[in-house]
Amino acid sequence: MTLTSHLSDKQSPVRQFIHACAPELALAGTAGRRGKAMAEFFGFDELTSLEAQVPIPEAVKDRKSHAIVAGMALDYRLRMELPGFDLVNTAGQKGLDILARDTSIVHRGKHIHGVLEMALGFSYRILNEKNPDRMSLVRASVVLSWCESIMRVGPGPVLSGNLGRQIKRAKNAVDLMFGIDESLLFDIERMRDCVSPLIDQWNQEIADGEPYVPNPRFLGSIAVGGADADWAVGDLLVDLKSTEKITNPWLRETLFQLLGYTLLDLDDSLGIRRVGVLLPRQPFLAVWSVDELLNQDAEDALPQLRAEFAGLLVDMLKRQPAGRLVPSE
Repeated sequence: MTLTSHLSDKQSPVRQFIHACAPELALAGTAGRRGKAMAEFFGFDELTSLEAQVPIPEAVKDRKSHAIVAGMALDYRLRMELPGFDLVNTAGQKGLDILARDTSIVHRGKHIHGVLEMALGFSYRILNEKNPDRMSLVRASVVLSWCESIMRVGPGPVLSGNLGRQIKRAKNAVDLMFGIDESLLFDIERMRDCVSPLIDQWNQEIADGEPYVPNPRFLGSIAVGGADADWAVGDLLVDLKSTEKITNPWLRETLFQLLGYTLLDLDDSLGIRRVGVLLPRQPFLAVWSVDELLNQDAEDALPQLRAEFAGLLVDMLKRQPAGRLVPSE
């Protein structure tokens, strides 16, 4: 069961624990004077008033599917511009490896695997070029996002629909990559352009000695489906969200997810003391201190909270069948 699933389940002890750590956040944006006051305290009013400067193109029919792929692909596109991007160690490569174990799980699975494998091979070569073409990088990011979805959801559900049909129609990797919808490619690149100054800033901070961890996983991740975040720079844990409409409930859910990641860092290996939500469509980077979320000094509070959380996670693992200890994400 993933962290997201836990946070969506009111009966989950994981959700109950994380919410109990930040009771003021749980109230933010809810009905009544207290909810309004907490929304103002956490800056929700400013964020919900932001309008999308880079909306999903009007020509897109399946906006939900487009949004999911665009967000995942943008994550890859941005990490390509940060230090040490290694395609071989991505969730996308892991997804392709999962499909390779049993291509019979989907119709024409061998063809799908062969085309995706060749597409990732092309992507690897593109990334190693001295001055890679920008749109080629976007195409590579889309292919990686497709493969990552195989890892996170499973080959059957992901490849039994439109995506599977699109890959099956492709004669080869070139056909597949140049057949990617242009509205998707340009949407991703427009969002990338909007946050490019921030990426430049982070690159400078990293060059000056700030630690950088892409796709950080946490000591407690195995207990909640192998949870991983997008990246960490210094003491800031960042989650990329390409949503168009920002609402109070969405902000609460997002911040509880980030607080959950912070608590899962049981050994404080990342030193998380701030969390940020990068909103490329607005564009805006919203940052909160962990002190604010907990309404107490994080240095004092985190060791005890993490120790209690670790005890809860260990009890959960003990109650699970042995076969379910393998992360699902």
